[in-house]
Amino acid sequence: MPGSTVSGALNRAVHHYRRTPLVARLFVHGRAFLSDLAFVERYVPRHGFIVDLGCGHGLFANVLAEASASRRVLGIDVDERKIGIARATVQGRPELRFEVSDAIATPPPRCDAVTIVDVLYLLPFEAQERVLRNAAAALLEGRPLIVKAQERALSPRFALTYAQELVTVGLGFTRGGRSRFFFPTREDALAMFERAGFAVDVVEMRRRPYTDVVYLARRKP
Repeated sequence: MPGSTVSGALNRAVHHYRRTPLVARLFVHGRAFLSDLAFVERYVPRHGFIVDLGCGHGLFANVLAEASASRRVLGIDVDERKIGIARATVQGRPELRFEVSDAIATPPPRCDAVTIVDVLYLLPFEAQERVLRNAAAALLEGRPLIVKAQERALSPRFALTYAQELVTVGLGFTRGGRSRFFFPTREDALAMFERAGFAVDVVEMRRRPYTDVVYLARRKP
């Protein structure tokens, strides 16, 4: 079944970290448990060249590669240390690679889809919009951008979202956002996508206790 197939891909992806440093392994296992990456993966094209911006240790890029042999996946992150760990997981898979690059300053290479997972809230809003514009520059008309993010709202779910991020940043698992986080409301997020050149649908991750959503964006003409 599709769900079990993706769960198997997640398990295989996590297994590639078995020889990485302990702290990285703990973070990867925690992220695999908390982030519901399998839910996000189902919206990514099964074929073609996929760029994962802000890939960190590379877990979601590994999930993408494991879930479909027809994907070529490039993970990009500004953190050289995390990219070093991600590269250690490649293990002879030419369809998967990782590069150090600044997603704010530099557009990714031309590709069939871009993914951004649990990254934007660490960036000031103007930097978030630059990342979206850079993603648009890499995509042809109609090509997708898939973004998992968290929305600001007056709700207990948002309070839990914020508290979890305080813990992960405080423990050093996540870089950036040490003084504050930058969670947009849905209205503000949709306006950012619109200005960056995208039409967007929103999928709420209702089974999660946080304000997580997936923005399914398409490059407009």
